[in-house]
Amino acid sequence: MAFSKRLSLHHRELEKNPAPLCHAQPEDPENDITHWIGYIDGPEETPFAGGRFHLNIDFPEAFPFQPPRIRFITPIYHPNISIKGEICLDILHSQWSPALSIRALLISLCSLLTDPNVEHGLNRDALKLYQTDKQKYEEIAREWTRKHATK
Repeated sequence: MAFSKRLSLHHRELEKNPAPLCHAQPEDPENDITHWIGYIDGPEETPFAGGRFHLNIDFPEAFPFQPPRIRFITPIYHPNISIKGEICLDILHSQWSPALSIRALLISLCSLLTDPNVEHGLNRDALKLYQTDKQKYEEIAREWTRKHATK
């Protein structure tokens, strides 16, 4: 019961104070508060500008002591996001804290689009290109955004 109440509280917080460029909500709040859908709008001045990238968010029963499982549904060319949509972000793994809100998590994902972590990558091709030819990386990322994520 406390688990459901906590997720409902996070949902109400997001409704009252939406994260910039981000949105998330339970897909079916009456029947399953643990499965959410959301999106991140590509930040301006990035190759993702003008795109909308959809997410699946699943909360384990141990939430908030374990992080939610978040995956991009929309294909995105990014060093820290795999072709399958898996995300390499420390706060989703080793640096998770029960004090983090879903709003803060969405903002961190949006920030990752602006500033990739070149120390760790799930998409090795994107990571290598980002490190060696940033202009070409941005061309490919823009093309993927146009192809897969146009609003």
